[in-house]
Amino acid sequence: MSEQGVISKKNRDGKVVWYARIVRVDGAGRKRQYTVKADNRTHARRLRDELRQKYADRGESSVEGSKMRFSELADIFEARKIKVAEYHGSNGSRRKVSGLRSIRPAQHYLAVLRLSFGRMLIRDIALSDLEDFKVLRLKTPSIRGERSIADVNRSLELLRAMLRFAVQNGWLSRSPFTSTVSLISKAEEAARDRVLSYEEEESLLAACDRGLEFTYERGGKRISALRKAGRDRMKALIITALDTGMRRGELLGLTWGDIDFERQLITVTAFNSKTARERKVGMTPRTLEAIQKLQEERGGDLNDLVFGLRDNFKNAFKSLLGDAGISNLRFHDFRHTAITRMVSTGLPHTEIMKVSGHTQWSTFVRYVNQTEMSVTRIATALSAVNTVNSGEG
Repeated sequence: MSEQGVISKKNRDGKVVWYARIVRVDGAGRKRQYTVKADNRTHARRLRDELRQKYADRGESSVEGSKMRFSELADIFEARKIKVAEYHGSNGSRRKVSGLRSIRPAQHYLAVLRLSFGRMLIRDIALSDLEDFKVLRLKTPSIRGERSIADVNRSLELLRAMLRFAVQNGWLSRSPFTSTVSLISKAEEAARDRVLSYEEEESLLAACDRGLEFTYERGGKRISALRKAGRDRMKALIITALDTGMRRGELLGLTWGDIDFERQLITVTAFNSKTARERKVGMTPRTLEAIQKLQEERGGDLNDLVFGLRDNFKNAFKSLLGDAGISNLRFHDFRHTAITRMVSTGLPHTEIMKVSGHTQWSTFVRYVNQTEMSVTRIATALSAVNTVNSGEG
């Protein structure tokens, strides 16, 4: 006996396959049918009723979502969201209106999610699937060794954004992320607290000035020689990073038009700033001297980059660390170092946040790292208090 909206067909093996189907007329007056595969007749009836209810409540997009696989959602999301940033305006008023400043991380995490959820229907992704993904991903080593919780959190954050996108477009009624508040926990991430010592700083800057040793053969003899390192830009970049706390992208995006030598100020434009807000940063005497030296030696128009290291920065920085004999150091650690040093001056944190470009206290605090000097100073101050109080007793 046939039943409206419930269909059975035989496949090539002669096995009966069940489907739920509804037929509706879309906004253009065209008749459209929506079909979903079911496990059995009872399941087909339930899916048919769900399709009818979804269409009545939220229209055809919700019904389309009932048969949308994650791979399809990934294709749409990538085309609309993971694309090169587009900007509006000019100079200080330039603002990002769509896309991402850097698409490579998002593309990487999207590829990870495709492998895990690609064949699943988005309506079938449950909280248990998210939890299983987190556990399995943490057990999967990265190229550096043990995978960090931060790496897994970035994947989950992208997945959360994609499922929210599906809800916004009516393809999904509810995201499984609404069932949990603890799946993505920034508190679990290992905070990076590497601070450059003054001795290490001295070694880095000295390596910038040293010549590079190389060997060659001439007349059957192996000869060693030194050649100029050509690291004047890298040296000026490091000094500026340590004395301003600017982000790498902000530094590498600096143009000569952003430098005010007379007032000894650097303008971080809204276009280059991570927070899309313009701010002013003062130059220390050595920063001013280093940048002035660059201009005298290399010159440049107002729109030219000050440091000009964008294309080969990673290799140049890695080579410098090797020559200086310094390990476990990332360029972003200069920002930690700068802010930690600024805090040690005793200046108000609110003023330092204006310089560093932080808009949230919780983020700023993560950059204030302990050093041997700071913990010793605290212990000395506490000892003095204890001595006074003991004497009074």
